[in-house]
Formats: sequence, structure tokens, C-alpha cells
Amino acid sequence: MSSHIAVLCIPAHGHIRPALAVTEELVRRGHRVSFLTPEGFTLSVGQTGASVVPYNSPLAEAFAAGHDVDLPPDQMAWSLVMLQIESEAVIRAAEEHFTDGPPDLIFHDTPLAFAGRTLGALWNRPVVQSVPGLASNAHYSDMDTMFDMIGVPEDHPAIPELFRRAGEFAGEHGLSVPTEELLGWHMPVDSVVYAPRVFQTAQETFGDETAFVGPCFLTEDLTATWDTPQDDTPLVVISMGTMSQAQSDFFHTCVRALGGQPWRAVITVGNGFDIATLGTVPSNIEVHPWIPQVAVLEHADVFVTSGGLGSLMGGVHTGTPMLMAPHLPEHQVTCVRAAELGLGELLYPQEATEEQILAALQHLITDEGTRTQLGRVREATAAAGGVTRAADMLESRIRVAG
Repeated sequence: MSSHIAVLCIPAHGHIRPALAVTEELVRRGHRVSFLTPEGFTLSVGQTGASVVPYNSPLAEAFAAGHDVDLPPDQMAWSLVMLQIESEAVIRAAEEHFTDGPPDLIFHDTPLAFAGRTLGALWNRPVVQSVPGLASNAHYSDMDTMFDMIGVPEDHPAIPELFRRAGEFAGEHGLSVPTEELLGWHMPVDSVVYAPRVFQTAQETFGDETAFVGPCFLTEDLTATWDTPQDDTPLVVISMGTMSQAQSDFFHTCVRALGGQPWRAVITVGNGFDIATLGTVPSNIEVHPWIPQVAVLEHADVFVTSGGLGSLMGGVHTGTPMLMAPHLPEHQVTCVRAAELGLGELLYPQEATEEQILAALQHLITDEGTRTQLGRVREATAAAGGVTRAADMLESRIRVAG
């Protein structure tokens, strides 16, 4: 039976791409999907067969203005208020758009929990969370862990301001639901997590409400190809994510480290990076704005990554050892967990030297222990279910709702 599902997601590739993969599968099954997104992602959403519901995104405007993505602790705390403002914009757009009746289910990105849960309460509809990181419950909080890592104090003034603003908005909409429940940092809620259970911290405390489905790839991710020389020269792939504008120094360090080495390297710098700033690049290094990442990783011996969950799961999917260099606070959490599982080495880009990069790459290219651990997690990932299980979970919640 066909149902109508609304998808809410912040305008960041690491959050949108797995949600798009699930959307593609839902559309294939005959469901109607409405995807709320700002202008920059309308083409990608349309290609899945979903209907585009545009909204004016304050967050997208901040990204476009070139705001620094390497947030210090104070700005990171205040970014929660920015996400609350984003949620309010999404809610208004949804209320204006769905005048012919609300969708049957709301599938929302973790940072838009307030939007998803508020709409669910207003419309009396089931809500499922899309989690492009580690899941949270009463025993483990991804947000608290991140704040502890980067040094955000518990009494930071952004926290009461977030609760004040969220409470006021809920009150204006006639909701009596506790504000903490709408924000939902520590609640066991129905969720789709894009990692296998083994990757989750405190995994034993999560029940059936949390579906650890593993990586969810779009069809184009798995069908793309990449031409590469057929020889025994080791290949290093370097990608610092789509928000890599602030990583110019790290790219320079990598180019200097790899120049003249008996390896080939493929570096992807994103569309917002001026490749000319790298100067003369050695002949054994290719630089591209974008690459079909899974296709290239199939040939790679080491993956240097900023460590978003999607990239880490790409490395697990292809069995590629990883040198993890997180430059965003949310990536620090996933990289630390990956390092705990023995999937690679952790190196912070702000502190990395040519010598450290070379030593790590030399170790990872030959280390069998890392490849063994990758193999174990890869088996769990292959069994997790991917987009099929994610769509099954969403469908089950629609049926429960009647």
C-alpha cells in the first residue's frame, strides 16, 4: 500500500546523501515522498523521484556566506540555536505546503529533531529519525560526547537559550509536550542509523526502536566507475569532505608529503576550493573537485578522510584502511570510535606534519591487523541491511500507526 512520507534534512551532503538513498528505495516501492530542501539540493532530490518542497534555509545561507566550519567551542554551542532556527523554518514551510493533509510519516535528520517531533505532535503522525552519526539514548549521548571532546561547558548560555526558544515556539503552536522531549537528545526514539550495531558506542543499551542498517548508498554510488592504471603502485585517496574550504594547509602538507613517493594519490577538494592555490602538483598526484568515492576506494590502499560517517562506512564497505583527520567536531566522535575498532589511525589535521602523514600511510599500506578488523566490521555492515532494511523499518512504523 502506497503511503506519503515527508523527509526533513539539513543542507549538508553527509546528512542528505544517505537520506536520499532511503528516499530512492521508498520511491522504488511506490511511496510518495516529499523532501524538504533548499535550492542547492533540488536537483539531487528530484533525481530520486521524490517531490521537492523548497524552503529558505538559514543554515544554507550561512554555508554560502563562507562561515568557518572549524567551529570553536563557543560557536559550536551557539550552533544549536542556529539549528533551532532552521527547524522553525522547516516547520513553517511544511505547514504552508501540506494544506491537503499531512504525510503519513515524518523522516527527519537528527539536527532537525525539533522540527520532526513538533510536526509529528501537531499532525499526530509517527516520526522516525535519520542518524548520520552515532545514536543517542539515556545511556549514551552523541551531543554530550562531542561537547566534552571540544570543551563546551555544561552551563554554556546557549543551552538555556535553546530551550527558551524551543519552548516558546512549541507554546505558540499549542503544544504541551515537554521541550526536552521535542529536542530529544537522550531519548530512545525510532531511528535509522547508517552504521552497523558494532560501530555504536554502548550498543547493548539500544533496543528494537533503533535500526542499525549500515551504509545507505544511492544507485549511482554503486554503479559509478573509475579508470585507474592496472599496476601494483599503491593508491592513496584523500578526501576531507564537501566542507573542505578550511583545509588548505592540510592539503598542502599532503602534497608535500606525497610528492616523489612511490605511490599514486587522488585528492578531492570540493567545488569551493581553488585548486590553483596548491601550486605545481607533483606528477604522481591527481587533484579533482569531486570523485565517485566508492568507485575510487575500490582501488585504494589507504583512505585519508575527514571522518564523516558516510566516508567511514565507504572505507568499511571497500575494506580500505583509513587515516582519519577530523576537522569538524561531529567527525571527531565518529573517528575516535573507528580508531577504537581498529579501522585505521587518527591524526588531527591542524597538527599533522609531513613526517606524521608519511609514517601513518606507510604503516597502513602494509598493516594486516587493520585489514583484519576492517574485514570483521565489513561483514557486519554487509549483514546490516542497508536501504532495504531502512525502508522496511519506515514501512513498519506506518503500519503500526494505522
